[in-house]
Amino acid sequence: MRPGGVDRALATVREMAIRAPEALLLVGRVGTGKTTVLLAVGDILGERGTPYALLDLDWLAWASPAPGSGASVSSLLVANLVAVTGTFRDAGIERLVLARYLRTPTEVDAIRAALAIPVTVVELSAPTALLQERIRSRDSGRELTEHLAELAAGTGTDLGDLVVESGARPVGEIAAEILAVTGWPA
Repeated sequence: MRPGGVDRALATVREMAIRAPEALLLVGRVGTGKTTVLLAVGDILGERGTPYALLDLDWLAWASPAPGSGASVSSLLVANLVAVTGTFRDAGIERLVLARYLRTPTEVDAIRAALAIPVTVVELSAPTALLQERIRSRDSGRELTEHLAELAAGTGTDLGDLVVESGARPVGEIAAEILAVTGWPA
């Protein structure tokens, strides 16, 4: 074997031992519990010793781009997601769990493209009356008005590869169901 060949072979074996990264994108209407379930999924993955990262995508897109910059909230989200995904991949993250209220299939497709790894989209679903109750208990002012209007408009549905009822069930049960139906961690 040539000099350095053993080091290269060991590096290859280490790379093979790391699972190919996969992503889980939690979507759903406002109030379905996306962020809460995201955290619960992380708890379970951590207990199982799976290298993971959690990302509430709202924080990658909480911006007001300068007029004339050509940037939009959506373009910033995608650019930031590309960057952070590379960082997580370099850290050996095997499972990336993301959450965001998305309105259209185009938004889902943009996130899939930015991740460039297999993505399972899980839509959380709950009765509208329960969502309104949750929103009224946590929001106020303009945010309450906006969120109630989004519920009334009915956007953010039929975007998932599968749907999980998030209603009034315990969050740990919802997270465990999501991991079971997606086969995570495999």
